[in-house]
Amino acid sequence: MKRGLLVLLSAAALGLAGTYLCRVDLAPGQAALDLAARGIPVLHEFDGYCLVRVDEGQLSVLTGNAVAVHVLDRDPETRSYHYVNTPAGFDRDRLEASGTVLTADQDGVLLRTDAAAILELNRLPVQLCGISMEPVSFAEPAPPAPLPVSESLVQALVARVSQDSVLAHINRLVAFYTRYSTTDSCRRAVEWIRGRFDGYNCDSTALETFRSTYAPNVIGCRFGTVNRRPIWVVCGHTDNTSDYAPNRCPGSDDNASGTALVLEACRVFAGVDFEQTVYFIGFTGEEQGLYGSDSFTRRASRRGDSIKAALNFDMISYGRQNIDTFEIIGKNSSPNCHWLVDSFIANARAYTTLKPHKSMISSGGAYSDHYYFWQRGWPAFCGIEQDFTPMYHTIGDTVGPLYYTNCGTNNVPMATEAVRAAVATIAKFAGAHVPTGVAERPAAAVRPELLAATPAVGRPPVRLLLSARPAPGTRLRVYDAAGSLVHDAAAAAPTVAWDGRGRDGRRVPAGAYLLRLSAPGFSAGARAVLVD
Repeated sequence: MKRGLLVLLSAAALGLAGTYLCRVDLAPGQAALDLAARGIPVLHEFDGYCLVRVDEGQLSVLTGNAVAVHVLDRDPETRSYHYVNTPAGFDRDRLEASGTVLTADQDGVLLRTDAAAILELNRLPVQLCGISMEPVSFAEPAPPAPLPVSESLVQALVARVSQDSVLAHINRLVAFYTRYSTTDSCRRAVEWIRGRFDGYNCDSTALETFRSTYAPNVIGCRFGTVNRRPIWVVCGHTDNTSDYAPNRCPGSDDNASGTALVLEACRVFAGVDFEQTVYFIGFTGEEQGLYGSDSFTRRASRRGDSIKAALNFDMISYGRQNIDTFEIIGKNSSPNCHWLVDSFIANARAYTTLKPHKSMISSGGAYSDHYYFWQRGWPAFCGIEQDFTPMYHTIGDTVGPLYYTNCGTNNVPMATEAVRAAVATIAKFAGAHVPTGVAERPAAAVRPELLAATPAVGRPPVRLLLSARPAPGTRLRVYDAAGSLVHDAAAAAPTVAWDGRGRDGRRVPAGAYLLRLSAPGFSAGARAVLVD
């Protein structure tokens, strides 16, 4: 394997010109914050060490404080770096073709690489974090004061979360075939999500481009009616990868599941106002190094946005029976995330059957989109399954039966409970309330959309998955190839099923059938072919 320069600084090194990327090994009791206080630009903080970018004068400050400093590279502004999280037992020699290893620790390696090598890295079971040249913010914002929120409204919102709807969102995202960030298919997925945000009554939606060859981030905004400035974020990454990237990347668990949580939360809050602003975000570029969340948080920081916290969800739909603990990962300090993690866990225990586990770390955590919120000084957590899917970063990351082992999504009930906990948490923090002059009730009905019909070819029953519960009076009518009506029944649930029987109760013959849902102001249809 190629090795980067790893040289302990000596006095002679101080005469070198230019800027340097360095690893600083921290002494016991020392923190990266101590270096930042002395004017050293800290780029990333890991367990026991940090990365800094310094010039000659700053090198003098480092060596003058008798810390162990290793020069890793020169002129880092002109290079590309990734921290590569590697799983236990992973052969790090496999990274040889993708760049130069500059330094390593027990969790991963720092790799100097380039854009051409990212695709090969994305085909491996590793997690990437691009190394930004912007210094870490060591802000320590105070926990927000609680807002008065009706308990009956919170309960009504939690009850509105639909497992069928969560599964429908996951299935629809998987149906894009690949959501690799640089593909047109991922762009279509992002546009579909934006359409859902519009349909769920967001006040504003936007596509945020950060690299011309990448699909953009998608953002749905619900503005605060009392104070727009405080912003609460619910997010997950829309893009995915696999061992067949970029051509076939179903990404059911990683991360259609987290995106489905964002979509379902947005749907549930349609018809409800917030005192403070809520952003629903689907990031892209996550698999290539957290590019989308890096861009969003950098821009938000430069604008001076008042982000209160981010709830990030990544891989939330795999958990075998009785091995379905849900990890909530936060940071101990810089920023302090205890209050955020504790609030989510309290809401999970009050309103759901989720099995949350608090996991706090002092540094690191460079493996999902919460990371760059931490880098900019904003509290955040990562909600993630503890029973990790064996189909991670493979084309096997698809939807399977409950508790099935060889798939990506095998526990939609757990993912649904995570949505409920997120809904309760956001409702309380952002001050959910019914619009002025409207009697308190569950969130207003949303016009449904036909998301999927399964099976398109196969044996009955045929199921139509809707984005919301159909309005009273909706009917399902089924016609045969000759246009004759063979079935007519009321449709009241988000999943509408036809058992393949006609109005006389007998099984209809094999062939093509048109299934049509209709109600005042709503009509949707699908074609199904029944086989013997």
